[in-house]
Amino acid sequence: MACSSNPSQSPSTSPAASDGPGGTAIPCKTSSLVLTSPGTYYELFVRSFADSNGDGIGDLRGLTEHLDYLNDGDPATTDDLGVHGLWLMPVAESPSYHGYDVTDYTAIERDYGTREDFLAFVDAAHERGITVLVDFVINHTSRDHPWFQDAQTPGSEHDDWYVWSDTDPGWPPAAGPNPWHPSGDRFYYGAFWEGMPDLNLRNDEVTAEIERIAHVWIDEYGVDGFRLDAAKHLIEDGPLAQVNTPDTHTWLKGFNDAVGRPVEALVLGEVWDPRGTTVGYIEDGSLDLVFDFGIGATIESSVRLGDANSLEVNQLEILDRYPSEGGTAATFLTNHDQPRVMTNFRGDLDRAKQAAAALLTGPGLPFIYYGEELGMVGTKPDEQIRTPFPWTADEPGFGFTTAAPWEPFADGAATSNVATESADDASLLSAYRDLIRVRSENAALAAGAYVTVDTGVFGISAVLRTTPGNSVLVVHNLTNEPANDLEFSGESPDLCGQPSGAVIYSSDTTITGPASSPTIGPNGRLEPWAPLPELPAHSTVVFDLSP
Repeated sequence: MACSSNPSQSPSTSPAASDGPGGTAIPCKTSSLVLTSPGTYYELFVRSFADSNGDGIGDLRGLTEHLDYLNDGDPATTDDLGVHGLWLMPVAESPSYHGYDVTDYTAIERDYGTREDFLAFVDAAHERGITVLVDFVINHTSRDHPWFQDAQTPGSEHDDWYVWSDTDPGWPPAAGPNPWHPSGDRFYYGAFWEGMPDLNLRNDEVTAEIERIAHVWIDEYGVDGFRLDAAKHLIEDGPLAQVNTPDTHTWLKGFNDAVGRPVEALVLGEVWDPRGTTVGYIEDGSLDLVFDFGIGATIESSVRLGDANSLEVNQLEILDRYPSEGGTAATFLTNHDQPRVMTNFRGDLDRAKQAAAALLTGPGLPFIYYGEELGMVGTKPDEQIRTPFPWTADEPGFGFTTAAPWEPFADGAATSNVATESADDASLLSAYRDLIRVRSENAALAAGAYVTVDTGVFGISAVLRTTPGNSVLVVHNLTNEPANDLEFSGESPDLCGQPSGAVIYSSDTTITGPASSPTIGPNGRLEPWAPLPELPAHSTVVFDLSP
């Protein structure tokens, strides 16, 4: 239960004053978030994860054999990553290495294995309590898909399954070059490139077929939901209305009503746009979850520039803008289309740990791109962002394969690998394991209210995350200098009892705990408390303030 009915003041900190600079109380900023699927998710590229048959290509059997690395199903163990869900990049049959140009929506990509291999993987994942989402590419198919091969004949059965024009309409680019491409005497619409013709989702037959295919994946393959690729591109309405159209929202809501909601399958959308646009897909029920593309860039720049205010404002905005009913924000640092985090940080381990901490102690449903926990590096072209996953330091295959890998390993695989980092308590992998465990064990980090604590220092962020019975104080020193004798105090509606103030996570392994316990006074007041003599540069500490 809350210990105070006065939420008008928030805790404040300054080296000398208990109520903030000048003794003035600072307004409390609070909000709450109900997660559609609590936990932490992991984006995984099957081709690059683990090769079981020695052909240099990752496959489903290799993934299944390594599930214990992701989550062994035992909450008491600490040597697994502890993720609760997986998003698999495309696993349907495709002529490309990446799979985003599908030729058979219900067949498993032959490079990855068989239908039976996929079923065995899903069963093994579910046995460990892991939710499985698959990439569902419904905006377009491959130009090699039998539907499109047939559609190139005017008047054929699948002619109206794609978008055609007798002339090139001259539309501006929507996602790639000119979106209209010649085929015989006509032009077809393909927003990304000529090899990916867009489906005509205004056609009821196409919609019915997509919904049927979705049910195959849910009912026969046993998946728990979908990540919808290119969700904002589904239905165009002219040259200046190619994305985020009202008809796209309507189609998605119909898909969710027909596929997602009846069986509680999660429908997550890729809408690569500012928050003001993405939140609309949640507000009108088009999607259960939508990726928030702003928070990763904000975390990166805040950690790099020491900007605590931008970090707090963006985290609070996620809570304030995304509705708690019907969905929330899927948060992440980077994904398969972006340069990797460690590349952006130029190999700085402390900053990489801090970015991970900001993601995993912040609001939203966090997604981790495979290899991010190892500090894998990579930048454009895309293949170099999707390189094989190194399990050991043993060259040349690094435990991924006994053959030549489909793509060369990224630089640093000899040290940035699972075996090496598992043996090092100060490694990035160890930090991710600890952070995911702390998030799992503390409801406040997953769904708590958010109260900013004014530290009086530009580069230090302090935030209270609270739920009834669980309170944590998250402190980031984003600066290049250690902070000495920070003192925290103020009022919060959810603090009560006599917490120990124990350190439940620290990015710096030399920090083991506060010298003294905090005191919670009348009306939930945190009495002046200096928990640490020094907070190292670019470090994060999480204190338990639960009663």
